Amino acid sequence: MSTNCMFPPELDDKQLLTYLDDPEANRETALHLEKCSYCREKAAALDRLQKRMTSRLYRITCPSPVELGEYHLRMLPSSQMLIVSQHLRECPYCTREVDQLKEFLSDLATNSGSNLFQNTKVLVARLVGERDGSSVIGEPSFALRGEGEGPITFVVEGIVIVLDVQTAGEDKVNILGQVAADNQDLWIGSKVTLKQVDESKITDSLDDLGAFNFKQVISGSIQITFLSPQGVELRIPTIDV
Repeated sequence: MSTNCMFPPELDDKQLLTYLDDPEANRETALHLEKCSYCREKAAALDRLQKRMTSRLYRITCPSPVELGEYHLRMLPSSQMLIVSQHLRECPYCTREVDQLKEFLSDLATNSGSNLFQNTKVLVARLVGERDGSSVIGEPSFALRGEGEGPITFVVEGIVIVLDVQTAGEDKVNILGQVAADNQDLWIGSKVTLKQVDESKITDSLDDLGAFNFKQVISGSIQITFLSPQGVELRIPTIDV
């Protein structure tokens, strides 16, 4: 190989990198490289370097597989959940990984856990801090209005329901909630029904994060129930908001 450009002026690195990015748009550079073995070898060396750099930087900003798994299982802190969620909106590679994980867990549930709730069609959650069995439908409701103590948590058989009641004007509240379960995928898409003392109902559904939202709810006694796609009903005790 020649040790100097055979048809000066020699092509610089910027010209060669521009050519490597789009050979069809750099016809003049292409013609030079056809005739000059020196610049052609220089371009090949730059191409190899660029590919090595790309392979090392490939998905360098992506969450690790472990982090994606913890995101799907809702095990990350809320701030990190938000960061990963935003990343997934823009990254098809990570989105595919999460979709594959969902499919794997769904198949696992179908094959080994399809009868998970076969003998339990109605689950009744209890307020955290209450004695087991005290929180059943028909007992006195829990008064939550005006307590200002933050979210209220209910639990039952590996399922946690968190409610955040916020004032929304005179005699009205907004209720934000989230369901987290050991078998989360079985509850995604569940129908959520809020029944008020006058028997009127408001409905929502659990999104892929297990969240739901009821706005402008009239203050008073309410009952919230969840109906999973598999037909399992989950209830929380009547509460006053």
